[in-house]
Amino acid sequence: MCGAIPLAVAAGVVGMAQTAYSISAQAQQAKAQNKAISNQLDVVNEEARQKATADIFDASRAARREQGRLRAAAGEAGMALSSGSVEALLFDSAMQAELEHDRSLANLESRTKANAADATSMYSSVRNTNGLAAGLQLGASALSGWSGIEAAKIEQRRAERAAQG
Repeated sequence: MCGAIPLAVAAGVVGMAQTAYSISAQAQQAKAQNKAISNQLDVVNEEARQKATADIFDASRAARREQGRLRAAAGEAGMALSSGSVEALLFDSAMQAELEHDRSLANLESRTKANAADATSMYSSVRNTNGLAAGLQLGASALSGWSGIEAAKIEQRRAERAAQG
């Protein structure tokens, strides 16, 4: 029975070490998950930015093509490019291109906000270990170890009394 106390001490130390390792592993895993979420957010935001840029360039090219067609049609019809009706058509085409540009920027802003909200949701599901939780886990492990040591001491005293009695 003399070996029960050292075994209980060893079990308590091993239990505390396992708890500390578990806390460390949880913290590392949470850090890795947070980094992955951050990287994914960067990727989707860059994709959204590239799409908005491509949409703006496409709309600008389409507007230039349309304005070229308008000028060519006006020239073929013998109209002066400075005439009020041709200028109005060109102005309308430029305004439509500007509206498309603004819409692309608004969509980019909306996508960026949605991406941030998705990332925030994912961050909230990551199990981060804080100091209080880690302290409570270690304290519970220490209490469990101490309880085992005390139980071994009580058992040893009972055995000694039974041997004397």
